[in-house]
Amino acid sequence: MRRTLFTASGLFLVCFSCFLINAYVPNWSEEFGKANLYADSLHGRKTSSGEKYDKTELTGAHKSLPFGTKVKVTRLDNKKSVIVKINDRGPFKEGYIIELSRRAAEEIDLDRDGSASVRVEVVPDTDNPTATKTAAAAARSAKKLDPARPAQYSTTGTSKGTSAGAKSSATIKENGKNTELYKVEMERTSKAGYGVQLSTLYDADNVLPIITKLQQQFPGKVLVNIERDNANDLSAYRVIIGPFADEKTATTQQKAAARKGYKQSFIVDLSEI
Repeated sequence: MRRTLFTASGLFLVCFSCFLINAYVPNWSEEFGKANLYADSLHGRKTSSGEKYDKTELTGAHKSLPFGTKVKVTRLDNKKSVIVKINDRGPFKEGYIIELSRRAAEEIDLDRDGSASVRVEVVPDTDNPTATKTAAAAARSAKKLDPARPAQYSTTGTSKGTSAGAKSSATIKENGKNTELYKVEMERTSKAGYGVQLSTLYDADNVLPIITKLQQQFPGKVLVNIERDNANDLSAYRVIIGPFADEKTATTQQKAAARKGYKQSFIVDLSEI
């Protein structure tokens, strides 16, 4: 397993319409696609919600549902089902819609098969109906496809507009396809001090767009920690702002990040990554 920490600096020219995830949820309350299993090597690591991944808990990763949402995952072949809590983002692989913890996978025999076609349904929260409505609203506002077909996700993402605050785009049309041009300056940096982790991505295509926005919000303070899991052919890109000299300063910056919309951030000791 290899880890690398980079600073991201310089000018990025991009048409920024894909923020973090190019995701959709079909006409809710059900979604069809494939499910896969978390790598055991991720046990104990922090998820995008800030919670640590525990393979013995019934949890899962979804591209867009709010953290804490409970969903019922049913295999289409053996009809076995399990209810899990969403506490992470992913999976970022074509055609896959949910990633399950080891324990959840065992409930539907996914630990044996590795992947399977599933149906995902939001489980109404009778104790908090507002949360259920929020999850449904998030689903309805996203991009929709025919709910009878398995969901298909593109890892490339195409730009359809420029969001507020983004700089002018440098988009080139080549052979009928839109391409994006970035000017990138990157350098390795020492693992010292503290940072505020804003996001964890598993698809390199999603890294540059988020860095582009963060460079405008936190000039000179954008870090990307790259962790490579060779055994499972998996890379994690942890987007961090920093470094800061001490934890107190990092806490202040975490509050600033929250005001800018990064509500799920948490503090990391850079010497430990």
